[in-house]
Amino acid sequence: MKALPFPCIRPAQDRVLEALPAMGGILSGNDALRGAIADGLMLKDPGAAYYVYECSGEPGRATGVVAICPVNVLTGSDEAAAESVDALAAARAIAELKVQPRPVSLAYEASPVMDIILSAAKEGASLYAVTDPAGVTHRVWEVKREDAVAAIRAMLDQAPDPVFAGDSAYVAALAGASQILADEARAAGAYSGKEPFNFAVAVLFPAAQVSGNAPQVPTGLLTHQVSRF
Repeated sequence: MKALPFPCIRPAQDRVLEALPAMGGILSGNDALRGAIADGLMLKDPGAAYYVYECSGEPGRATGVVAICPVNVLTGSDEAAAESVDALAAARAIAELKVQPRPVSLAYEASPVMDIILSAAKEGASLYAVTDPAGVTHRVWEVKREDAVAAIRAMLDQAPDPVFAGDSAYVAALAGASQILADEARAAGAYSGKEPFNFAVAVLFPAAQVSGNAPQVPTGLLTHQVSRF
């Protein structure tokens, strides 16, 4: 499985409780997002990192790795969802914003070694620890130290491709947005195949920890810029 570290757009650590309730406005358009970044409410990480995401509450606890995966892992999702009016509108909105607003939830076969690596990452101070109105606590740790990044990447490289574990309509919207941006780049004669929109941000949960729909990272907490704005 190809799953890479990435530069994230996310709330400032000391203003996350202010930012999350305002995400509807912050992610309403490029001007609003630029304004939030200029104000210091949101920030763009200067370098690539993996993120460890943990949610705890009912029905239990799950820990995943947030990374970017080739968008073709989203192909083969629910065709009816992909063709729905709502999914097409969401795809256009993401393409216009040029930012994926939250990771898609995927499940993969994790190794015991990965459990050890993620446990070590969680021993450090977290970036965020917020509890939502439903009583679910969301925690995030940033992993950017070179040896830790290399260890996570090596484990993910050995894992089989992930499977869907979340909202099929959102998966369809991400795939649709990627296609819109690719078509625009091809029309401009500027398509290389290496653009950020060819990757989707995902939270990869061990399959043993999730059944049915996996937990969702709150909108705006960890986002992926897919094109310049």
